[in-house]
Amino acid sequence: MRYLVVSDIHGDIQKFEDVLKEASYNPKEDQLILLGDYIDRGPQSRDVVAKVKELVEHDGAIAIKGNHDDMFIRSKFDEKALELWEINGASTTLKSYEGKSEEMEEHRQWLEQNLRLYYETEDYIFVHAGLQPHTPLKAQEEDTMLWTRHNERIGLGKTVIHGHTPVRDIAYYKDQVDIDTGAVFGGKLTLLELPSHEVYTVS
Repeated sequence: MRYLVVSDIHGDIQKFEDVLKEASYNPKEDQLILLGDYIDRGPQSRDVVAKVKELVEHDGAIAIKGNHDDMFIRSKFDEKALELWEINGASTTLKSYEGKSEEMEEHRQWLEQNLRLYYETEDYIFVHAGLQPHTPLKAQEEDTMLWTRHNERIGLGKTVIHGHTPVRDIAYYKDQVDIDTGAVFGGKLTLLELPSHEVYTVS
């Protein structure tokens, strides 16, 4: 079985669908793991969320929560989260749902109920932004998993795979791997295959 990992799609449905094709994604043989930030900045946040929902419900994909997804979820009942979301790209997401407010609420509820903070296997820990070094997984704070940026050794005996911090090419730091290659900023959307570490990209 292959693990296929994608992060920081940010409303770019075309790159997302293209990179899955590039990797010859087959749900019967592959475990797809999505590392969050499905929305904001790119123009098709609604379509990306609909696709993620489909992949989770029909293919058993693992969907992890990113900081942008969290701001969207919390903006409904938290004014500070709404203000932070507005600064960080809410307008493109709202525009993608124009005239479909009911669907937006359904998607928001689905994300709240179905996104995980992390996913752990025998060899890997998958998370959106990273982890606090030398802190047991159960003791990690949600804010760290959604927002941290550092390249220090994590030291939990497993490789931590994350996105969140844009890099030109997949970056290997001691025991962590950053796969956010800045698709939304004109870079590539990258899919990492594990355990082979084969890389698929769409510009």
